[in-house]
Amino acid sequence: MNEKFLWRAEMACRAAWPAETELEIAGWSARRSGGTIRRVNSLNPLPAATELDDAVIDRAEALYTGHGQAPLVRLLSFAGAASADRLAGRGYRSEGGTTTLCADLANLAPVAGDGTTLWDSPDRRWLAARNRIAVSDPAVFGRMLGLIRAPKQFAGIGVDGEIRSIAYAVIVDGFLVLESVATDENFRGRGLARQAVGSLLQWAAAKGVDKAVLQVVTDNVPARELYRSLRFDTGLFEYFYMRRLES
Repeated sequence: MNEKFLWRAEMACRAAWPAETELEIAGWSARRSGGTIRRVNSLNPLPAATELDDAVIDRAEALYTGHGQAPLVRLLSFAGAASADRLAGRGYRSEGGTTTLCADLANLAPVAGDGTTLWDSPDRRWLAARNRIAVSDPAVFGRMLGLIRAPKQFAGIGVDGEIRSIAYAVIVDGFLVLESVATDENFRGRGLARQAVGSLLQWAAAKGVDKAVLQVVTDNVPARELYRSLRFDTGLFEYFYMRRLES
């Protein structure tokens, strides 16, 4: 894939998970929402970004520490090698390796299953299921969903009247971006996540979208096997975070 396509996928993924505030610092975006979700509380490169220098790092550190947060930088595998070295020299260490995958939605096969519900916006039951399954930062997550301006859809898979698997998707710049795929621990291995994701893929394909992307923890083998079965078999790029250690 060429770099332009990679940046399109990267920026689409960011638009599907917007931060409450973003401050541009010399071609980098300092995203901040509070809470513990790293994607919306880290310094991220923009397409025109150059390698980090000490002045940019100093400004980002002042911003985050001023809000009582540890400075955190998100780096992409196709950009930022020198930035990683500079950050390491300043006491940062890497964490959170994640892989961006892409699927072709042409000739998409239907995914069978009962109990699927789709919403244009998340209702109380969907949010309750997400907060029960994923737990982290429910208030920040709820506000983030309200910031999404692109077409979106939320899927829930019910078992015996209770939502047990969820996902949502956003159409941005010709991509379907999949997010928040999660299943109750006691209901995993039943194909519920496959059903949730499949319903969103079919929704997007019906709207003429031909590419889908998602980001998954690199060493999450069960999730990657699920996505491979749904034709997410093209790896685009990886990213990781660098966090400043306490001095």
